[in-house]
Amino acid sequence: MPYIELRHLRHSTIPRIFLAITAVLISTSACGRSQTQEPLYPVQEANVPRVLVVPFENLGAPDDAFLAAGLTKEITNRLAAVKGIGFVSRVGGGSEEPVPDTPDKIGRELGVDHVLDGSVLWDRDAEVGQRLVVETQLLQVSDGSVLWGERVVRPLSDIFSIQSGITHAVVDHLGAALDPRERRALDSQSTENLEAYEAYLRGLVYSSSFELKELELAEQFFDRAVTIDPEFAVAHAALSENHSLMFHFRYDRSPQRLARSNASAHRAREIDADLPEGHRALGSYYYWGQRNFEQALSEFSQAAQARPNDPVIIASIGVVLRRQGRWREALNALQRAAEMVPESDVNALDVASTLGRMRRYADAAEQCRRAIELAPDNIYAYIFLSRILRSRGDAIDGAREILETMPDKDPAQQGFYLYEQALYERDFEGAVDALSAVDAVISEPIDEVIFTRSLAECESRILGRSGGPSSEACVSAREYLERAREISPGDPAIVSALGWAFALVGEKEGAIEAGQRAVELSPITADAMAGHSFLVRLAKIYAWVDEPYLAVKTIEKAMTTPGWISVATLRLDPEWDPIRDDPRFQELLRMHSGDDRVARTRTNRQ
Repeated sequence: MPYIELRHLRHSTIPRIFLAITAVLISTSACGRSQTQEPLYPVQEANVPRVLVVPFENLGAPDDAFLAAGLTKEITNRLAAVKGIGFVSRVGGGSEEPVPDTPDKIGRELGVDHVLDGSVLWDRDAEVGQRLVVETQLLQVSDGSVLWGERVVRPLSDIFSIQSGITHAVVDHLGAALDPRERRALDSQSTENLEAYEAYLRGLVYSSSFELKELELAEQFFDRAVTIDPEFAVAHAALSENHSLMFHFRYDRSPQRLARSNASAHRAREIDADLPEGHRALGSYYYWGQRNFEQALSEFSQAAQARPNDPVIIASIGVVLRRQGRWREALNALQRAAEMVPESDVNALDVASTLGRMRRYADAAEQCRRAIELAPDNIYAYIFLSRILRSRGDAIDGAREILETMPDKDPAQQGFYLYEQALYERDFEGAVDALSAVDAVISEPIDEVIFTRSLAECESRILGRSGGPSSEACVSAREYLERAREISPGDPAIVSALGWAFALVGEKEGAIEAGQRAVELSPITADAMAGHSFLVRLAKIYAWVDEPYLAVKTIEKAMTTPGWISVATLRLDPEWDPIRDDPRFQELLRMHSGDDRVARTRTNRQ
């Protein structure tokens, strides 16, 4: 799945310890408006029938769940290629347990016209050979009637024709006309080798987990699939995306990992130049590996032309647009993806994070609460909600209450955000205590900055006056980050963190040089999200090295572009204390306080 910012967080913890820090050059090419004349993705036709695909139930052994999940995915991918229907999907698939609510009830709740559900049994009878028993039905939600139903018992080798038959039946009964491209998509067969196909489907299960060990297993299965069938284009594309994920999550930042991602994506395209998965894989390579957002957008857009109702591709376009600073377009794309998978907490958080950076706090908070309802175990829904409450100026204890209600899923990541909350509360000893659960190095996914535990402790002790620049924590933080910069001089997150370390210990020249360098490596014009974080960090560096004019000037720039900084955080965050009494800082707060009130009023009326 190529849209990584938030949608991978539910099932994972962002890697926090650098397994290997290697040089990564960040593209600083301008990210202007796409020159493509056609829309980035097809607009949904009005008044088309909306169909919900419910994950097929696995009636076989628990280990066969991958087959039910894979069959569901293959059918949804085919239907996503048809412009004449409105496609909605559910989260999950392949469960051994039946869906608790009836399909027609689910359909009414999600506002669709029809529901497709089914079951899969892999029958391994030694006498008759391996067979698939697939039962499907298409329901009309308005009255719960069965519009079409079928039970097929076919050899396992007929799995692709089963998929094609189901999708053709759905399209025919919904009255959607097919053009030649759509018909080819419904009739496609990605491989003739069942062993390769099984390996591919098993790999898909692991690739959706995003833990290191799971991604390694996915890589093994995808490698096996393309080894058995070198012409298996979809498996090559999946392998490419898996490599890109490994790189993006800092599991492996080696040039070799990126090269494998690139090679697998291009191999998929060589086999089938029009394959949407191939375009998507190459888009992921450009997005995560090269930070070439214009090229990534071009690849994702080409994938969307072939599969206009694919929420993964639409969301991928949305997150690229967000990086390019095209916030309204990004929000539209992410909201459309969320409408297509309305039960996805991760989609809700994608929308929430965009609204939060656009300073539409009431709407963002609503999306976070929806995400909590959908998946109470997703800690990032609570973390984002606490961030939004602070940003819009709600009581600080409200944010604390939200954090304390999140499930105990990932003490290391949760400890970092409890540390951050304690800083806002000016409980500096509490901040140090929260760090006891935090890993040595933290890749912080909301602000896209890097913290070391020693750097966080250095800051807490200086703010709380329980330690100084010569403390063990401060010395350790500086030494570690200096070594990291020697290895990765082109990584703005490392350079920015080193600048902050220099600022805390009073090394003015080194702090300013590093802070400015990070902004040069990743300016807002090249990456509107990460660039904003590095700009705010530079403003804090200026504040700490006694450059109040430059600090306020930089804050002003950050306040006029989407991001997490707000009047409320400027007032609460102790990292602004060195310039808190400066008249220019106070004037900036006064000027933007009115903007915040207008924004809150406008948002609440929408």
